[in-house]
Amino acid sequence: MNEENFLSNEVKMEDAETTPPVLSERRKALFEPLEPTTRINRQRPTAESLLPMPDFETATYPRGWQIGKKRKLVNVDVVESMRRIAVQEMNRQDKEIDDLNGVVEEDGWLIEHLQAQLQDEKNKRADVERENATLRDQINILMNMLQDGEEVPDEDEPPHDET
Repeated sequence: MNEENFLSNEVKMEDAETTPPVLSERRKALFEPLEPTTRINRQRPTAESLLPMPDFETATYPRGWQIGKKRKLVNVDVVESMRRIAVQEMNRQDKEIDDLNGVVEEDGWLIEHLQAQLQDEKNKRADVERENATLRDQINILMNMLQDGEEVPDEDEPPHDET
């Protein structure tokens, strides 16, 4: 009896494998080829172009629901909540940007002030170096005069005879 059941199960399985399963229209559509994957400009079609056109009749959707950007039903309350959150985030970022702009302005003013101080210090240093160069020149002139004065005997003094 077990052998008969086993054999009859094998026959049933073979019959199931040879007869194609009955598919619904939606399942058949899954196996149908889509439009060509490349277009004239060699780009693949977008996912949006492959989706069927949505039904834009608002009466067909439940109350509080609408079509979103990606042709999906979205809850109006959720969308409004997300919009409020996005606005709050944008306001927070705007405040942060304004604060950073204030810091940048202060830094810019400080840099201008420091550059002015640096220029003043450079001018002072150049003046001091010019004065030092003038003083060195005067010292050199005086030293030369002293050396020349030692080499030239005075006319008032008679020359010494060593004899």
